[in-house]
Formats: sequence, C-alpha cells, structure tokens
Amino acid sequence: MNTSDIKRDDWIVLGVALLLFIDLIALPWFSISFGAGIYSGSVTSSATGSPDSFLGVLALITTLLVGADLAIERLSPSTAIPSIGGSRTRTRLILAVATAALLALKFVLNIHFSDFGFGFYAAVVLTAGLVYYTFSLSKA
Repeated sequence: MNTSDIKRDDWIVLGVALLLFIDLIALPWFSISFGAGIYSGSVTSSATGSPDSFLGVLALITTLLVGADLAIERLSPSTAIPSIGGSRTRTRLILAVATAALLALKFVLNIHFSDFGFGFYAAVVLTAGLVYYTFSLSKA
C-alpha cells in the first residue's frame, strides 16, 4: 500500500465522496415544523430516511462505490474488479452520475422548498463536485 500514488484530484474525489456519505446519513434533508407555542416542534429526516428512503440508500451505496473503486485502483492496482467500458475512471463517472440521478429523483418526488434542510443544499453542492471531479479525472 503506497499512498504516494494518490494524486491531489484523487484526494479531492475521496474527500467529496466521504463528505457526501456523511451528509446522506447524518445531516437533515427534511425539516418539518408543526404546532404553535409550547406545543410546537419539528421533525428532521436524513436522505436515507423517509420519504423515499430507498433512493437515499442507493445514492449512499453508489457514493461508497466511487470512493472504494478509486481507493482500490490507487492502493492495489493489480486487483481486478469489474469496470464499465473497460475503464475504471468511466465506471466512477457513471457511479457519480447515478448518485446525482438518484438524488435528483428524490428531489423531484419531494419538492417542498420550505421543508428542505441544510443537508439537502450541502448534498447538491457535494454531488455536483463529485460529478465534476470524476468527470475531470476521466478526461485526464
């Protein structure tokens, strides 16, 4: 295992994938307030929670696969794992686009801008970064 083979852009992809992973399981995507006065409260839910939790879970899995594939390629290049189109960078790009598509579908099925928590907005930025950096690595 030699971490000197990991380039700066690889570290960025790994970092963005890790931050997106944390966002999807821990940060509030939906925040719904109810009641008034002493009988008020709020409920929050992460991306892997309701509604449409399966989309969040699938996005979580594809995010993990992006990071795992990159780590395996850089730390153990002799390890053979399946790839799409014969290219590991293309595989990571497709996984990142799949993550974006799953999160976009979760958004479309639950459009209520007043209910979105800061985890949703952070995920938008992180997903865009993940797709951008995996795309730039696939062109290199």
